[in-house]
Amino acid sequence: MANLVKSMLRVIEETVPVQRIWLDTAENKETPRTGFEGEPNSAVIEVASVLFNDLIERKGLSVEEARKSMLRTEPFQKFPTLIANLGSNK
Repeated sequence: MANLVKSMLRVIEETVPVQRIWLDTAENKETPRTGFEGEPNSAVIEVASVLFNDLIERKGLSVEEARKSMLRTEPFQKFPTLIANLGSNK
């Protein structure tokens, strides 16, 4: 359960960096990074795997249904190749 909470917090952090938006805009007039921008694939896979496994175990989705759900979820829709590989070892 702790991994799920950490992963969900990471998704929120990656998609809605509210404080960072205000600080970066005010200080640098630059758009902040979001959606795992600049992160290695391993960071995306780590978070996506936890959420993917939760969709299968808790929600009872099939591997294919879980992949489709992930591809409709921000920011994972930007990583179709990584999502396509989730669950392939099950």
